[in-house]
Amino acid sequence: MTGPLLNSDLLFSQQLSQPLTDPGSSHTERPSGTPRASANRSRSSRRSHRSRSSSSRNRNRHRHYNRHHDRYGTRVHFKQKERNFLSASCSMIAIVLLCTSLEPDWIFLTGGGCHLLSAPVGSMKQLSTSQFFYNGHFYKNYPNTDISDVVYKFGPFSNDIMVNCVTYPTVLLFKTTIAFVFVAVLCSLTGFLLDLIGPNYQLLKLLRRNAIFNILTVILCVTINLFIYWITTAIEKLQTMSRLHEGSKIQVTFDVSFYLVTAAGGMSVLATAFNCLHRQTENETSESSRGSDYLYFDDTQVLLPPVTPTADLAPPPAYTP
Repeated sequence: MTGPLLNSDLLFSQQLSQPLTDPGSSHTERPSGTPRASANRSRSSRRSHRSRSSSSRNRNRHRHYNRHHDRYGTRVHFKQKERNFLSASCSMIAIVLLCTSLEPDWIFLTGGGCHLLSAPVGSMKQLSTSQFFYNGHFYKNYPNTDISDVVYKFGPFSNDIMVNCVTYPTVLLFKTTIAFVFVAVLCSLTGFLLDLIGPNYQLLKLLRRNAIFNILTVILCVTINLFIYWITTAIEKLQTMSRLHEGSKIQVTFDVSFYLVTAAGGMSVLATAFNCLHRQTENETSESSRGSDYLYFDDTQVLLPPVTPTADLAPPPAYTP
């Protein structure tokens, strides 16, 4: 009895070990460890790798576009920040004051013998730069004058002759003062244009931020006032020598143009101060914008949906017909 039972058990175990077949098809069901299943898994892993690489490329392209757009916007905003309208306004006022100073009187004098040739002695009270634009000449022993008189022809007409008013060094100082006024106007005009336009060139940006032309205007205004003081001392000596009579009081002082030049120098000082303050605010805003730029990119990375790695996912099921 044991022999047939053993044979039947052996046959039953063999039938269990054979693969199951579908009666309607000729294919045999294969276990999951077959080569076809491994090929399916490799295909799915390649697809997931491609999807990950494409998504990373899209994210990198998006970041590059945002970074380029932010740089362009920062460049345009930086050009706007280079303009300083307060400093430009001060420079414009300084130009107006310097141009106006060429017309009024510079020196007021009384008590001496300064006069025009056709006028009474001591009748000339003011001296201005308009009397020294012409290429004048000095004369000795001029008709209707004394030997000791200093005669200077300051215009093309016959009446444009002043007596005992200026000397040769005084005329040179007046002409130098006129030249310095024009140079100061040019420097102030250059500073005005730099503050108004706000160029991005490195050299012009350095000149504007450090207010070089405004500082030059201040120095020129101080130099002009020093020349005027030198002129007053020279004219005072000449008036003392040619006083009207013994005991007459000689007075030589500054007139309107001196104070106009002083006001122009003060406006240039204000323009320099506005440039320095504007430079400090530019540094602070650039640092804050740099920090906000980094925070912007960090925030966008946080807002992006999280990418789940596909390498840890379970493999797809085996292919079934």
